[in-house]
Amino acid sequence: MKKILYLVVLAAIISLPACEGPEGPQGPPGLDGRDGVDGEDGEDGIEVLNLVFEGQVTFSAENEYAIGSQLEIGQGDNLLIYLEWAQVEGESLWRLLPQTVFFGEGATLTYNYQYTSSFFNVFMQANFDLAELEADWTDNQRIRVVLLPGFFVQEEAARIDVSDYDAVMSLIGKDESDIVPITLK
Repeated sequence: MKKILYLVVLAAIISLPACEGPEGPQGPPGLDGRDGVDGEDGEDGIEVLNLVFEGQVTFSAENEYAIGSQLEIGQGDNLLIYLEWAQVEGESLWRLLPQTVFFGEGATLTYNYQYTSSFFNVFMQANFDLAELEADWTDNQRIRVVLLPGFFVQEEAARIDVSDYDAVMSLIGKDESDIVPITLK
């Protein structure tokens, strides 16, 4: 009896006509990528303009141990500033600011920065007279300014180690040839 019932249900399913209704609305556009038809790449993604700038400065009493520059920084964007801390085997060792140096007898020096939507500055602070510093700490300091667009932060926030200069450069797809000089005042 069960076999006959299964055969009747199977015959009914096979004999039913296929149902087809009107076409639905257009879906959202997909991501660019492989075309799939001929194996060619799809349209390129967005082109990120140059985001890395470099300058050299001497901190002094004349500039109040601070330098700065105009730079348009979009809402949601982040600004990272690195200081060339040393040369190791001919390569620059970059450290993300702020950086604090501890001298003997509780003396501290901090390199730091701040920014707005149109301006940034890098400055030195200490719990002693900065004029007492040797030239190694103030003269010809190289800095790199990295403008990190907000969409990078939103998409990659979980895996960004912003203290690693090389990792940040890799993330934004830039290398040494992409660095633009900036005038610091």
